[in-house]
Amino acid sequence: MILASIGIGVLSFDALLVRLADTDASIIAFYRGFFVAVIILCVWLIKGENRVIIKVKKDIFMMLFIAIISGTGTSLFIFSVNNTVAANTVIFLATSSFFGAFFSYIIFKEKVRNETVIAILVSFLGVIIVFKNSFGVGGTLLGDFYGILLAVFIGLQLTLLRKYTHFSHYFIIFASGLIMMIVMYIIEDNIFDVSLKTIFFIFLMGLMQVFAMLFIFSATKYITSAEVGIFSTIETSFAPVWLWLFIGEVPPSLTIFGGVFVVSAIFINAYPQIKSKKQ
Repeated sequence: MILASIGIGVLSFDALLVRLADTDASIIAFYRGFFVAVIILCVWLIKGENRVIIKVKKDIFMMLFIAIISGTGTSLFIFSVNNTVAANTVIFLATSSFFGAFFSYIIFKEKVRNETVIAILVSFLGVIIVFKNSFGVGGTLLGDFYGILLAVFIGLQLTLLRKYTHFSHYFIIFASGLIMMIVMYIIEDNIFDVSLKTIFFIFLMGLMQVFAMLFIFSATKYITSAEVGIFSTIETSFAPVWLWLFIGEVPPSLTIFGGVFVVSAIFINAYPQIKSKKQ
């Protein structure tokens, strides 16, 4: 519980750092990918996980596919925050566990529990409310669309990681950062036109992402995915608070209202599993 709280609590600052970086989304994604790749490579080398090399040779294509999904998801988060109210992005991100349930049904043929069906309906009612609000706010629909795609990619990534539990998280995080950096270098002309202040905030972003992910991965060794899902509400709840405290960005009332539905849905989905585990 402590590991999950720390990991997701650190991630709750992500949207704020995107705002403070104050530059194009593609530039943020490029340098974030660079710092993520460098930092995780250093951690990987320090831990000395040489056995990973054998797994990479055997499963290289699927690991790269998951890395592409992961890198795309990270990029979509940045593009979403840059094109809509940041609170909208973290609300859409919170629905990724329900997309994960959908992909689990497709990949593992897992039966979707009645509680999960109810939770999905409740969460998407919240999403509809947030989308409805965006029709009255100029220029945010594109960012909301990125947010929904973000949830889809994260849900697929988590499902594939469940299927391939022997894959190295270090390699996937490293490759996702490298792929993101290469793609953004291709599509962005002014990739090196950036201030030191922006570089500093993006470095913090990459550093926090790496250690947050390692904390969250470690948490899954001790508590269920449903319990980790409960802690994901920390980001949904606190990210808008940090934005309000530090830069005065206030989410619209309908966004908060829709977010309440999404957070409630996470509890509806997780409670039966947690109760069953305790029994």
